[in-house]
Amino acid sequence: MTIKEIASKLGLSASTVSKALNNASDVSANTRNRVNNYARSVGFSLHRNQEAKRICVLFENMDSHSNSQVGYPVLTGFQQAANTYHYEVVIEHCSDKTPPNLKKLCQENNFCGLMIMGTKLNSVIIKELETTNIPVMLMDSYVKNPRVACISSDNINSVASIVEHLIGLGHKKIGFLGGDKHSIVTRERFSGYLIGLIEGDIEFNSNYVRYGNYTESCGLEAADYFAEQGVTAVVCASDLIAIGLINGFKKCGLHVPDDVSVSGFDNLDIARYFIPSLTTVKQDFISLGENAFTLLRQSIKGNKTKRITIHTEPIFRDSTAPAKK
Repeated sequence: MTIKEIASKLGLSASTVSKALNNASDVSANTRNRVNNYARSVGFSLHRNQEAKRICVLFENMDSHSNSQVGYPVLTGFQQAANTYHYEVVIEHCSDKTPPNLKKLCQENNFCGLMIMGTKLNSVIIKELETTNIPVMLMDSYVKNPRVACISSDNINSVASIVEHLIGLGHKKIGFLGGDKHSIVTRERFSGYLIGLIEGDIEFNSNYVRYGNYTESCGLEAADYFAEQGVTAVVCASDLIAIGLINGFKKCGLHVPDDVSVSGFDNLDIARYFIPSLTTVKQDFISLGENAFTLLRQSIKGNKTKRITIHTEPIFRDSTAPAKK
């Protein structure tokens, strides 16, 4: 946002706004406070060539081990890019049960923008983002607001490619194990699963689909169910889910990949060292973080925001094999 835009919003002249922001003596205290309060609410600052330099990265529901393994590598890329432009990055945590008021959070801490991670579609934060005028970078979710930029990996096409790989190995009874139903990541990866089935001319079976959360326990608890369904392969929405599922299959007396194939998503470090090594989708966490900062900075500078997806790469390893005849 510019000085002219602030002036238009407040019904003042640009020169009056400029004087108020610079604490000029010929502007009344009331006008000065009004201008400065509004400027803070929209993340505007005259410091450092009119760029505020304080950003908050807000993690919602990111205190679990599973989410932190993805969230913090992204934060590394974000922090590296922010350092290049001398932005201070402040990390805050909250849960969906105790979400902060974003406007108040920015005003009280002089944040010029926010990056938000871990938010579910039914979160109170999402509702606030639909009308906010604060520059926001939303990771792995989406709202229709020109002040909110959005970024994610290419969830749909990458999962479709995994399904294509499994069909090429002769699998027809392919299951899907997703995370939280209220996560847009889960929904997009499920969409990729459906597209893969359609392109492979495989009939969809709702009994082959199950949801949980992004933890190993989700996979572990789902193993009995998929064993009963007689699937020959399961596409998991994360590596940790896949690892839990493989361990669960072992308890069921099923061997991966001889009896059933399993794939994950993320390409965490453990994926290549786990036995069997995990077929998965590689996310470029550093690129996600770097591009997230770039989009947020553009929003802070008053430019239009957009949604972008970052390229992924399927990694085929030992956890998938030809279907058992």
